[in-house]
Amino acid sequence: MITYHGLGYYGLLAALAALTFLRLLPTGSRAHRLLTRALLTALILTAAIVGLSY
Repeated sequence: MITYHGLGYYGLLAALAALTFLRLLPTGSRAHRLLTRALLTALILTAAIVGLSY
């Protein structure tokens, strides 16, 4: 079962992987922009879920 605590850890690990891919992708590429938006959205959602769980 996935808990709110687990979501925070999985989100953090996914964010670290996304940051690694962002460093490898060229700055102006479409994949870089898409991954940047996805990372920002994931961080906002993770913060909202963890914040609302307390």
